[in-house]
Amino acid sequence: MKSNPVVKNALGEFRENELIIASKLYKEKLSEQISEAAYYKTLQRMCESGELVKVAKGTYHFPKASKYGIVPLSEKEIVAAFTQNETGTIIGYSLYNALNLTTQISKTVTVMSSELEGLTKSIRNVVVHQMPLEFSKEITSMIHGLEVLQNFNTIQDINYSAFLKFSEELAFSFDAQAFEEIISTKSYKKSTISFFENILNYYGVQNNLKKHLSSLSEYKHPRMEELYETARVFG
Repeated sequence: MKSNPVVKNALGEFRENELIIASKLYKEKLSEQISEAAYYKTLQRMCESGELVKVAKGTYHFPKASKYGIVPLSEKEIVAAFTQNETGTIIGYSLYNALNLTTQISKTVTVMSSELEGLTKSIRNVVVHQMPLEFSKEITSMIHGLEVLQNFNTIQDINYSAFLKFSEELAFSFDAQAFEEIISTKSYKKSTISFFENILNYYGVQNNLKKHLSSLSEYKHPRMEELYETARVFG
């Protein structure tokens, strides 16, 4: 049976090795033209014929060929599908490396993205977590800050001097609206918010993070004075 021309036409907008998120394509382009069952049946037939490659549940791409054979889908192409056009950002060790906080690397690349409908998706060595936000510069900056602070104690071989530089930049780029939008969408530990507040207060940046904290609790996290002393000793 031939592939449905309506589906083939919609798929024609994708380049070789460009990730195709099936549910998104259906909702945006095809839901009024073809039934969902017929749509996925067409994708299945195209995979069976070799026209499409399925890389994860609901995720496909057109294979790219060279004179040496099929060119595998790269990590960069997978990450781009979930981060381009303000749809997501890298987190985890890929982020820590980019910020020069550590030289340690991970075999897994972790991404936070609004492109994902389910909570989590794994494609090759890329793990994507859902975060339904528009990743503006301000949102992305605040997410980077919260992710680093939340995982500070588990970042291997952390460079304290680099962390202090990052903390200062984070403080002076603080965006209260972006911060509130993020924590209304994703839960971060109270100790993380307290750590953030400590950094902002240290640099004299006005904030109202205390409204998210209990005055009766003492949250465990590093203090800026301690970190400066540690950086002086260990670098």
